[in-house]
Amino acid sequence: MDLRTGSRISEGLSRVEEYVLFLMVLQMGLSVFVQVIMRYVFQSAITWLDELVHIEVIFLTFFGASLGIKYGAHISVDALKKHMIKEPYGSLIEAFDHIVVAAYTTAMVYFGMGLISAMMKRPHYTPTLRIPKHELYFVVCVALALIALRSCVGFWRAVKTLLSGFPREGNR
Repeated sequence: MDLRTGSRISEGLSRVEEYVLFLMVLQMGLSVFVQVIMRYVFQSAITWLDELVHIEVIFLTFFGASLGIKYGAHISVDALKKHMIKEPYGSLIEAFDHIVVAAYTTAMVYFGMGLISAMMKRPHYTPTLRIPKHELYFVVCVALALIALRSCVGFWRAVKTLLSGFPREGNR
């Protein structure tokens, strides 16, 4: 697989993530609106709708974090990287940041999969929707794996920037 194919796959994955997140936010907004109308106008509530919105908030958090890494939207100390530390050394901080995130999320996926396999032996269900909780945890592990993957890509880009900033042996 060449670099262009990998880039197309990454862009396609990003489009799918953005589309799914958009639909989830739209559905959540409609669900909350319906729930407010039901409670204050009809003095009744749809019990499973609250649980669905809670689950979606968790999914949005993790999948949104994956896209945040792609777009560089997470909180960082930009003043330090842009003004106090000149390139290519700013890329060193960025590479360190990405590798720590990748290592942490990879560990979370590893231990999360252990938890999921243990939960599959004695399934627990959500109270109203009766969704097996290990399935919900699996989706979180998928989102964490995407975060790890995007962090590895960010690490590689930072390393390339770092290496391109130093003069080569023959170019001095």
